[in-house]
Formats: sequence, structure tokens, C-alpha cells
Amino acid sequence: TLLSARHTRADVGLQGSMTEAAAVIRDQSGYIFTSPEKDLGPLDFTGRLGGGLVRDLKRRAPFFCSDWIDAFRPENLQKVVSTILYLFIAALAPAITFGSRFQDGTDGQFGVLEMIMSTSISGMLFASFAGQPLSILGATGPFLAYTLVVFDLAKSLEVEFMPFYFWTCMWCALFTVLVAVFDLCALMKHVTMFSEDIFAGLISLIFIIDGVRPIFGNFVDGKMPLVNCMFEALLFIYTFGLATYLSHFRRTPWLLRPLRNLMANFSVTIALVSASALAAIYASDVKLNMLEVNTKLEPTLKISDVEKRPWLVDPFGYTKDFPVAGIFWAIIPAVGFAVLGYLDQNLTSVIVNRPSNNLQKGPGYHLDLFVRGAITLPACAMLGLPLSVASTVPSITHVISLTTYEVQQLPKGERKVPVKVVEQRATNFLIHLLIGCALFLAPVLKFLPRSVLQGVFFYMGIASLTGNNLFDRLFLWLIWEPKNYPQYSYIQHLPIKRVHLYTFVQLICLAILHGLKEIKETSVVFPFFMASLALIRKALVYIFSPEELKWLDSYPEDEEEEMPQPQPDLLNLPKADEEVPGETEKSI
Repeated sequence: TLLSARHTRADVGLQGSMTEAAAVIRDQSGYIFTSPEKDLGPLDFTGRLGGGLVRDLKRRAPFFCSDWIDAFRPENLQKVVSTILYLFIAALAPAITFGSRFQDGTDGQFGVLEMIMSTSISGMLFASFAGQPLSILGATGPFLAYTLVVFDLAKSLEVEFMPFYFWTCMWCALFTVLVAVFDLCALMKHVTMFSEDIFAGLISLIFIIDGVRPIFGNFVDGKMPLVNCMFEALLFIYTFGLATYLSHFRRTPWLLRPLRNLMANFSVTIALVSASALAAIYASDVKLNMLEVNTKLEPTLKISDVEKRPWLVDPFGYTKDFPVAGIFWAIIPAVGFAVLGYLDQNLTSVIVNRPSNNLQKGPGYHLDLFVRGAITLPACAMLGLPLSVASTVPSITHVISLTTYEVQQLPKGERKVPVKVVEQRATNFLIHLLIGCALFLAPVLKFLPRSVLQGVFFYMGIASLTGNNLFDRLFLWLIWEPKNYPQYSYIQHLPIKRVHLYTFVQLICLAILHGLKEIKETSVVFPFFMASLALIRKALVYIFSPEELKWLDSYPEDEEEEMPQPQPDLLNLPKADEEVPGETEKSI
């Protein structure tokens, strides 16, 4: 230690011109070199205006060309094409579903057409300029609830909704840009896997429930004959079952390896097309709920009996002058939108950028938020479109679809380990381009049964549970013989009762979040409780010891890094021509 300090003082003395921000970095061999600035992580405060944004640009700029080229390399092409086809349907289904809910909840201010346009335009802009192009933009349940809050507020203020919505979005855009410029994304470093798993579990739960709810609703409503209800349920089960089976087909001994990989990569597309063909065979005998898309490219809102609003929103009103006070009243819901967007965008980005996903090109949290605030939000405001944000389940599904896994066998059970991810922008851009083209593909899309889309919805929710530690630990509740527990690290180091207690706390938080979202009167406070999960995690130190939290709230990679590593002998440094045992030579 003394020798290390002596070398450090000597080095600093020779570098008298160094700034205070200079960092001294010691290599494993014991040699010291200097860096012109501190080695800050992507979620560290830089102390400079726009410092995090500049660092994101520097981190991602070297990969910009490869972000477009890597998708078209021969070894990646099949996975890229299958991902585009799969995510096109997977992202189009929620756009249509949420669009219909927007139309009902806002009395026709905007609807399915506007939601598809918002998803397409926002997604292409985000894919082109964002720091993490693997995040898929779209509508979410919380944003739907908050949009309805804005609609109710406009009615209570007796102002036109669309101009009021325009100013709300513009204020939200301003707040979002300020958050990015002042490095406030760095607050996300206080978010641990405790919060991430709850949020990801909530979104997965929404997809699962919203996927299966219409199928049960057919039987309860009594609007369809029993035969039709049964046939829609069978199409739902067929779509989900076939997609699930084919996604694991590469691990079977059937056919040849290239064919197994082909069928696994196109599992959802095969399930969707075959289910739609099956429905078409019996179309004359059974009437099904089919997908409905407006074939005319015109806004939903009518400002008179015969006239619809123009595509560009008039911020000063259509039928009457918009009051100046309404511009400032819009600040109130804009704050809620900004908080919700901050949490939705960053939590999804944190989950996508998890070390367990094995991404190599680095994140860009500040850049993602800046692109959303400076580009996508103003575009949606001017065109009068619902807001799109990074959607967790499609984003996780996008990463999973582009990942090649190896199955790692454990003493009890197994774990999927990613070995390669095709990181690029092309799939995201082309997925949203196809979603925009869906507006012109109505003659084809009308042959898609809604029950088949619900099956895809349900499959996405189930598939996104992969790697969610909350649900991994929930499944332990079904194993009653301890000898059959999978040998996860926390099981080896902690009493199982403590593991179950930690899981129970997470489950209660998940239930509260889902309840707040579902109840209209409490949906306003949903984002604030979601933000409070970080505080709840800090309060767990009064229930669990630091050692217990280290095993329960850490990534598998973090646990591996806890393994002791051989350290260099600083008192007996090797000569320049000698090789350090256990290491390859490094040139300093």
C-alpha cells in the first residue's frame, strides 16, 4: 500500500498540468496511467450542463454506422427478418387495442388511426437518433389513463381538448428536455432489481390479462353464440400454444438444424398465419371478431357534422378562442406526463440494458430522453396523436428475439444464458415503418381474427417473464420439497423463509401497482407510487440484513464478480519481458 501511494504521488508530481478532474487508474499489473476525466458511468452525475448527454453521444457515435450495417450481415439476416415480422404484429396489436380505448375514452378525439400513426412516426424517429435503439415505442396503460385524466380536466375547465392537449404535450416536451440536460437520469442508479422486476412484472401482467380478458368476455357478455365463443377460444389457444412450442423447436431432435432454427425464429409468424388460415376455412360457418382498420387517412375528430379537423392542430382553438390561462393550466397534467414518461422510458431502458442481456454497445439514457422530448413529443403534439413511450414488453421481446441463447445446466434446473445479441437500428426502424404501412394494408389485415392477435398478446406477456427474478422466486412457492429447488445462488446462501418473505414484499407492491392502474379514480397517483419503489427498497434494510439484500437484489453477473480473483504482487512486479501468470501481457 505504501509503495502504491509513493508511485501515485510521484506520478501526480510529474503531471503538474493535470486538472482536478483527472483520474488515476491502476492496471492489474500495478502500473499507473492517467485519464483526462473521471471514468463516469452512464448513470453518474457529470456536474456539467448537458454532460451526460454529451457522454451518451460520444459513447454511441462510434457504433452509428454498424447500427445500420450489422442487421444485414449474412449471419444475422434470418434472425433480423423473423424479428421484424414478429414485432410488426406484436407492436401493431397493442396499437390497435389502445387506439380503440383512446377513441372510447375521449369521445372520438383520436382513435386507432392516430395511435398507429403515433407508434409509427415516434418509433422511426426514435430508432434513427436514440441511444438505445432496441427499445420499442408504443402506447402503455399508464399513458392511456393519464390521457383520459387530461380529457376530463379539459372538460372541467370548459376548453377544447385538442388545443389543451397540444399545450400539455409541449410543456411535457420542455420538462423532458430539461431532465435530460440536467443529468436527472442519473437518479435511476438508485433503482435496483427490486423495482425493475416489479415494473417488468406489472407490464407482463397487463399483457397477459389484456390478452385473455376478451376471450373470457365473449362467454360472459352473451353477444356471440356459444359455438363462436368456443372457436375464438380455440384460435387463441392454438396461436399461443404453437408459438410457444415452435419457439423451443431448436432444442428438439426433429428435422435438420437449419430447419429447426428457421421454425424457431419464425414461430410467431407461423402461428399467426396458420391460425388465420384456419379461421378463413370456417369463415362461412362461424362469424368471428375480425381486425378493423379505417381505410381513409383522415383524423377521427369531427369539428362539424361534415368536416373533420386538419392534421395540424390549431393551438388556439377550432370552434372558439382558446384562453391564455388554459396554456398555463396545461402545466399541471404536463408534470404528470413528464414524471410518467421519465419512469416508463428509463425503467424500460434499465431493463433492456441489464448486464444479464449481454449488450455490448452501451446505453444512452440521457440521449433517449432528449430525443423523446425534442423530437417525438413535439411531433405527436402538432399532429394531435397519442403519446408513445418505450414499452416494456415489446422492448424485452425485441431483445429476446434478437438474442442467441445457450442453456446452462444447474444441479437442479437450468438457466438460459445469452451469448450474442444483434444490436442495430434497422429492425426497430423497419418494424415501425411496416406499422405505418399497415394503414394501407387494410384489405389484408381485415382477415386477421382478433382472437389470434390476443393470442400473440398473451404469448408476449408470458415470454417476457423470462429472466424476471420475481417470477422465478414465485415458482419456488410451488416446490414443497427443498431438495428439488433449483440451485440459484440466493437459495444456496439464505434460508428459504427469507427468500419467500422478500418475494412476498415484491408481490404486494405489484398488486398495489396493478390496482392503482385499474381503478380510474386512483390512476392519477400510479406513477408516483411507481417512483416510490426505490424508497421502499431502501426501507428494506430494516427487515433484511445487507448480506441478504446482496444475494436477493443483485444480478447473477454481480454474484459471479464476488468470486475472489488473483491479485498482482505489487512488491514483486514482473519485468517488462516476463508474462504475468494467469494473464496475457498488456501494453501500457
